[in-house]
Formats: sequence, C-alpha cells, structure tokens
Amino acid sequence: MKFLDRCVMETNRKYPGLPILNRICTQDYQVPGSKYTIKKGTPIIISLMGLHRDAEYFPNPMKFDPDRFENGNFDQNAYMPFGEGPRNCIAFRMGKVSAKTAIVTVLSNFDIECSEKKELEIDTHGIPIVPKGGVNIKFTRK
Repeated sequence: MKFLDRCVMETNRKYPGLPILNRICTQDYQVPGSKYTIKKGTPIIISLMGLHRDAEYFPNPMKFDPDRFENGNFDQNAYMPFGEGPRNCIAFRMGKVSAKTAIVTVLSNFDIECSEKKELEIDTHGIPIVPKGGVNIKFTRK
C-alpha cells in the first residue's frame, strides 16, 4: 500500500489535475534578492507544472519515480498538487482514497498493456491537464 501511495503522489506531481494555482497576495512581499515588491491585493499565479518539474526540487523531474517520495525525502514546500494553505482542496483525502480504490479495482480485474512507452504530450487547450490524443492502453479482463 505504501508503494501505491508513492505512485499516486508521483502521478500527481508529474501530472497535477490543474497546472496552476491562483492566489491573492495578502500582504506586501519583498522578493528576496531583488528590488521588487509584490503589493497586497496583487493576483498571483503559481505554476504547479513548473514547480513540480523543477530539477532543483525534484531531480530528474521527467522520470516517473515513486521512490522519490519514500521516507518523506522531498521538499514538501514544492509539492502541492491539491493546493496549499487555507484554500487547498477540501476533498484531497477523499480524492486520494478514490484514486487508490480505482487503481486496485482495475488491477484486480484487468491485465494492462501499454502499446508504446513514451512521454505523454499535454494538450494545452484548457485548464485541466489531459494527454493530447489520449493514452494507448489495452485492458484485458482477467
């Protein structure tokens, strides 16, 4: 079950449900190492795709590696697939349990074959992250 937890975490890192978070700056913020200040009330957009695929926080970010989440060995401030703070997703626990239940149900009832191993190309025509052209997977009932 711990490996399944790590697989779900890695999937949410590499392919977050939403590529961005919208926030409003709640107080003036001096950007460290610069002369810039983000003023209170300024709309902020946080790129989850950029953050989750930044090699500074997640080495070899394009590799699917569930073990990067073993023993809490990752920067927890850089991982926020369900948002962060008081505006985070209120159903994130239910979502994680539902995803794991669905995975176990599918794996218990089907053999799965991936037709070709390649990096998914993301469709950029909307806010939710979806693979361009779908995913070629063959399901065979056990």
